[in-house]
Amino acid sequence: MQSSRRKRYLAFASMLLIIVSAILPTLVLSQELEANRKVGPYLDKIVYSVIQEEEEQILALQNDEVDLVGDMISPESLNLLSESEYIEVAEVLRNGYGYLTINCYKYPFNITAFRRAFAFALDKEAISDDAWDGLSYPQDSVVPQVNPFSIEGQMSYNYYEDRADIGNQFLEDAGFLDIDADAFREAPDGSNLSVIIEVAVSSDIAIAVGEYAEDALHSLSIDAECVPTDFYEYFVPWLPWSDNYDIVFRGQDFDNYDVDWLAYEFWSENAYGDYYNLPRFQNASYDAWRSQLINGTTYDEVYEAATEMQKILLYECPIIVCYENIFLSAYRTDKHEGFVNDFSEGIPCFWTNYRVHMRTGPNEHSGGTLRWSNPLDVNSFNFMVTSSKYSMNVLEMLYDSLIRVDKNGRDILWLAGSYQIETHDDDSAIPDGHSRFTFDIIKGATWSDGTVLTASDVAFSLNYYRDSPGNPYGFDLSHMTAAYSPSTYSLVVEFNTESYWHLHSVAYKPVLPMHIFEEIGLEGWNTWSPRPPDDEMVLSGPFNVSDYVAGEFVELSRKTDYFYSKEDPRVQPSSPFDMHFIMSSVLALAVGVGAIGLYELKRRREY
Repeated sequence: MQSSRRKRYLAFASMLLIIVSAILPTLVLSQELEANRKVGPYLDKIVYSVIQEEEEQILALQNDEVDLVGDMISPESLNLLSESEYIEVAEVLRNGYGYLTINCYKYPFNITAFRRAFAFALDKEAISDDAWDGLSYPQDSVVPQVNPFSIEGQMSYNYYEDRADIGNQFLEDAGFLDIDADAFREAPDGSNLSVIIEVAVSSDIAIAVGEYAEDALHSLSIDAECVPTDFYEYFVPWLPWSDNYDIVFRGQDFDNYDVDWLAYEFWSENAYGDYYNLPRFQNASYDAWRSQLINGTTYDEVYEAATEMQKILLYECPIIVCYENIFLSAYRTDKHEGFVNDFSEGIPCFWTNYRVHMRTGPNEHSGGTLRWSNPLDVNSFNFMVTSSKYSMNVLEMLYDSLIRVDKNGRDILWLAGSYQIETHDDDSAIPDGHSRFTFDIIKGATWSDGTVLTASDVAFSLNYYRDSPGNPYGFDLSHMTAAYSPSTYSLVVEFNTESYWHLHSVAYKPVLPMHIFEEIGLEGWNTWSPRPPDDEMVLSGPFNVSDYVAGEFVELSRKTDYFYSKEDPRVQPSSPFDMHFIMSSVLALAVGVGAIGLYELKRRREY
């Protein structure tokens, strides 16, 4: 246990360095220029081989069958790799966590006392010490502790240690009694109570957490069983059986430090939706803070709302966050260099694919194949219907957006060359309370079929997301009143509100080819199911799908005419948001709040 504690303290020191390093580089020009270099990619191909078991992935890495493991590795694997030649392991505090989601739609899990009793009985300290060998921290808040918006450690209570005594008292007071003297409690209405905890069969960590959850419920005299299950069998929240599950263990990762997702993930109106609010949680007090979170225009406003919403979730426990771990990434160094340890994803990330290059050869900055292991196959090549991290490992290389997030969590202009934000105070023609965003789109970007990418594609994409019924990429565009292109490379987006989050609600979204999706139509957004390369996908990203065998591998090939393939001589101007971000970062560091980011769609993993 002492060794585990020591690892955690050392990891905590690393976490502080990570947070500081994510903020201070904004003030150092040379570092900013280096982080924002856009030239790439250098690889000819990327191959994602489906290798489910972590042990098999590690063996493939050691045998030079893959160049990197496409998921975080466990502490056991870290020990196995310690003596391996040409293999390195990178660390970064995970911008995510493992959590148990509870079906609040189902009786008696809809009773707060049951969920809180379970939370108090679960030994998160033991999970971090034993399952993670000290390489994780107990976590309560739904916002990761690495995120400056998190309230982790700020409450007068926590659920870190086994406090089954408190949990049992909660259940007694709520009427969960052992009526038939069989050593297990019944529900308050007298019905039998048994709980199934589903976890990914392919993850030792997930199984370990499931067993701790089973033990916690047993300590509360509740009949429970941990059932390892194929990940995709319980993964998709909108399948018909989703209202019938009891408790499911999953992993959650975030692409940035934005928290506007709190307005959708646990919102009562999404309790019966298809893509958000898997716990089917409903709470009027939580909903009451939603408007301020979405429509707040200052950091203080959105920080207050995010704080209060976290407090409510911490009390109500629709999900029980278990840990935030150190993300360990394993990769080979004998053939390639330029690996990027991303603030959110570690080594297996977009920036590694974009920046890595061969160590030797006639041209060190060109050619070669990077081989990934991917724990699961792509479950859809339609990014609008998948929230699988393993699918997005592939799909994120195929599309572009106005702005990307760099390796430190900061904005980098991508399809946008510059932008301007205006309100009524800037232009009296803009109605009071409204806002307007004007983007200059770079020239030279093309789709894979040779069609020029213009502002019309971006405007079409935004309108498509907003207007296609149920599209998860349109949830935060409900206040967008117009998106249009007054000229070929100029985009105007208008909202009938002002909001801290509008910029990224627009700029982080993948851009669709208008000439393709006009044919697919609004109703076809979730039925479009391409099977490349047989079905041609028209894409703008740095890679395209060149080969695919279901259940075995996906091969991507470099788009040779990608618009950042050569050095871009233009100097990108600083935007108002850049300065706002720098100033708020410095202030946040001083008060312990930190830097901020904006929109994202969350990616699910096994643990």
